[in-house]
Amino acid sequence: MSQKPKIRMVSNKNDKGLIYFFKDRAQFERCIASGCKLISPENAHDASELISSIELISLFAIEMWRLDKRISKASENAIDNSIVDQIRRIKDIFKKQDIEIVEHANTDYNDGMSVKVLHVEEVDNLPYGKMNMLETVKPSVYFKGKIISHGEVIVGKSKEKAKKE
Repeated sequence: MSQKPKIRMVSNKNDKGLIYFFKDRAQFERCIASGCKLISPENAHDASELISSIELISLFAIEMWRLDKRISKASENAIDNSIVDQIRRIKDIFKKQDIEIVEHANTDYNDGMSVKVLHVEEVDNLPYGKMNMLETVKPSVYFKGKIISHGEVIVGKSKEKAKKE
């Protein structure tokens, strides 16, 4: 059984490099409001604990993205404004913690990108040799500018064949 990291609280609010564990939601919200950092490699109990935390962040971010997409497709009358506000607050928390969720749909694709291509289909209206990400099945997630979860996409390529000279 793995040990849990110790709770470390400081009186200096400028120290943003600590992992925090909270007694209740109010303590968590006060921490977020003061700009604390939730995860830091310097004070994770061990490397596996940090990796588990990053995987959890990644999974949470992906599900948040899916929920946001579903709500944006629903009619405005069917959605409670408090739900939309809560999603906006969660996005703000992600931004404060340097977590970025990247949607790839309708952007150019090249073979060097760090996304997993699930399917390639031929489409009209693309010039020969050009590829475009048609749909994001799973977004990429970045933490402090480093990728922690690779996106999954469906790519479109031109139906045109190369012109023979």
